[in-house]
Amino acid sequence: MPTSFLADQETIAQATKKRTVRREGTSGFEMMADGKEAYLARLAVVESARKTLDFQYFIWADDVCGTVFADRLLAAADRGVKVRMLLDITHGAQSEVKSATLAAHPNIEIAFFNPMTALKGIFAGNPIPLIGEIDRMQSRMHNKILIADKKLLIGGGRNLADTYFGVDRKHNMRDLDFIAQGPVVNAATQSFNLYWNSPLTRKGDRTKLTAKDQDKLQDMRQNIDRKKGHLARHHSYAYPITLAREDARKILDELSDRMVWAEYEFIADPPERMLRKGKVASPVWRTVEDAIEGSQKEVIMHAAYLIPQEETLALLQETAKRGVNIRLLTNSLASIDGLLAMTGIANRRKEVLETGAAYYELNARAPARKDYLHTPKPTLLGMHTKGLVVDNRISFIGSYNMDPRSKYINTETGVIINSPTFAARLKNYLMEDLQPENCWQVNQEKNNRLTWKGKTQHGQPITHRADPEVPIKKRVSYWLLTHLPWENLL
Repeated sequence: MPTSFLADQETIAQATKKRTVRREGTSGFEMMADGKEAYLARLAVVESARKTLDFQYFIWADDVCGTVFADRLLAAADRGVKVRMLLDITHGAQSEVKSATLAAHPNIEIAFFNPMTALKGIFAGNPIPLIGEIDRMQSRMHNKILIADKKLLIGGGRNLADTYFGVDRKHNMRDLDFIAQGPVVNAATQSFNLYWNSPLTRKGDRTKLTAKDQDKLQDMRQNIDRKKGHLARHHSYAYPITLAREDARKILDELSDRMVWAEYEFIADPPERMLRKGKVASPVWRTVEDAIEGSQKEVIMHAAYLIPQEETLALLQETAKRGVNIRLLTNSLASIDGLLAMTGIANRRKEVLETGAAYYELNARAPARKDYLHTPKPTLLGMHTKGLVVDNRISFIGSYNMDPRSKYINTETGVIINSPTFAARLKNYLMEDLQPENCWQVNQEKNNRLTWKGKTQHGQPITHRADPEVPIKKRVSYWLLTHLPWENLL
């Protein structure tokens, strides 16, 4: 039976109007902008876990990073840690992670969220578009959460893949995470459990495991170890692929010492969003909207896929009219990792400028990339950041993009942090990419043509009258895609 019949639309509407927000005093937060630190923090969390590890991710790639974490979670399970992995079913996963063999481990449970149907046989678990479910095929569980021992939380924008940590050989993206402790971890755990226990989550049948599966698990353990080492050598991997417990504890202690304790709001879309019909705005969006509406002086936002529609444009215009200085940064055509999203960004540029907001796009060859990339040769730099600072006090870090997909289709999560100290840290990171040598400021001339203005790495002003530094083949493909009417799915 299609899962869209599991609940009536009135129940779903009520669920999606609620914000799964927990406010229980204060919690400790530290931001993680650098890819190396974000990687090491995750590795340290996994190596240090004693009781439980909960992973909730949209992408768990079959690359060095994905294989390293498959290896280390298996090691954690071997020492008695209970591991739960919840992945979006619509995206390819690391080969061992999606294998039933890994789930044969008595301490590992693997589940996939949003199976489209209850079909059996060769179609089992595949997203087959039955009538009435085509719209929901577009839905993604976009949440990114790692919880250890119900004491430490890592959340934000990063998936588990090389490109989000600055070590991919072809293309890397600046990104943003937070690590936290305190009551906010309880809120994240409650959200994880809602997804884990949802009727939209498919788990393997452990009663069907046999002794042969245990033999396969032993072979897999050896294969993962060999694969991890081979990939790391072949890719000249700049990070460690294991951590001693003492080193892991040192990393976590340093991060804990840097944490800012502050009031917060943890926000997560309920899993029922996958069952909605029509447009129901994300609770995460409504929280971000409240922060912008409450601004008095300044809004600085990084949105990797900035595709604001009418309601968001109106919010920006009203905010700018009140005298609030708004600065928005998103990807450029040269920096973005997908042309489809760029078509939506491009089609909204002029409308964003007409709101009165200052609008910028990332320079794919920004000098700042040298501080972020950890590869033998420099790659193009993109952005995957979702961050916001309002009035030097309110901060947001999460998985939410300012686009129709995040607002109406995906499930998302994030945290609002009320702290001038934390806001100052986040603002410094956001402002680095807004320096004229690291981005292009887009303006609309009197003839309605757009210009991209920036500076060379030597400080010389430079102006482009078309998307900067884009090969002709990519430019042509992009131009064709901009004329297709699919913004609501981007």
